[in-house]
Amino acid sequence: MSLQTEFRNILEKIKRDQGTHTKIAVVGQPGAGKSSIINALIGHKVARTGQGTDITRKGVRYRYEFLEIVDLPGYGTTMFPLSEWKEKFKIHQYDIIFFVFSGKLTKDDCDLFASIAAYNKSGQKRPLLLIRNHCSDLASHEDREAIRRDIYAKLPEGLFGELYFVDCRYQNGIDKVRNEILNEKYKDIWQPRIIKEFEKARDEFLRTRKSKAMDSLSTYTKLACANGVNPFLGADIAADLAIYFKMFSAIKEDFDIDDNELKRRYCNYPGAKKLLELMTENGVIILLKNFGSKQVIKSVGKYIPFLGQGIAAVLGYTLAEDAGKSYIKDCATLARQVMNDEIANYKLYGDLRGSSKQPICIESYKLYQLKE
Repeated sequence: MSLQTEFRNILEKIKRDQGTHTKIAVVGQPGAGKSSIINALIGHKVARTGQGTDITRKGVRYRYEFLEIVDLPGYGTTMFPLSEWKEKFKIHQYDIIFFVFSGKLTKDDCDLFASIAAYNKSGQKRPLLLIRNHCSDLASHEDREAIRRDIYAKLPEGLFGELYFVDCRYQNGIDKVRNEILNEKYKDIWQPRIIKEFEKARDEFLRTRKSKAMDSLSTYTKLACANGVNPFLGADIAADLAIYFKMFSAIKEDFDIDDNELKRRYCNYPGAKKLLELMTENGVIILLKNFGSKQVIKSVGKYIPFLGQGIAAVLGYTLAEDAGKSYIKDCATLARQVMNDEIANYKLYGDLRGSSKQPICIESYKLYQLKE
């Protein structure tokens, strides 16, 4: 694997945590077409639709990636008078609100707007999308302008929402709504939640990989210790090089740091150059020279009978341990820097949207209904 793969694995785990989702409430009168809007956005039928009132009797959630779309029952009915509806469904708990309508606005609609405006004044503002369904029934551009003037006149002071004209039967205007909910202008909603969970998962990843690398280090320090008593002049140096190469490779692998990726993607990171240099013979020799007197004592000490070989073995172990711990620290630092940059620059829907010139294919989305 690679750090990029590990980064994606962490995000996949975070996606299963509802606390990170951007929650979208789809609200409006019964029969306005809320469920049809959801089906159109998804690209196939997942929400139950019908001509009667109270088709949706409880909040039904649909999720993809970090989005959760909640189809709420219509209000203003015998089953759900607006006051009881507001108490039961508490739309202030949602991040974005879709208001769907298809006819004239009612007093209940205006009261709902007033409630949203009051919530917004008391805390973080919730973006509001005004979606006029069945727009193909409108005879002219003047009809649309009349609807626009009417709804904006009924919005309380301080409350604003972009108006979209759609028709689910012909997919008219659906792309515009879809692009809106995938827009990164809502980054301040989802990013803090994801970063918080990502940092926890990243730290756990680093702890686990450091522990694994320390196990690798233990293996190679024992080999270095044994090589410390090698009686053949020059042979111990060659063996040291082989031990260090294998040790560094094992540590990099423990951190999922791939050499090709290191050269290609991480060359601008200060620590990457050092990690690469230490994988060369010259790099290891320079590293050993940095220990100066220790290496000299090791080379000379082994020729002092009994005690000298013991000293050489201990120094061989110590040199490898110091070098290995330093390498583990450098690998951990690089991994942290890379993963921090990945999450800071992560486009929540970037892997879905691709080039801005390409149309979004909602049918490729793995959107599914959550069980109650």
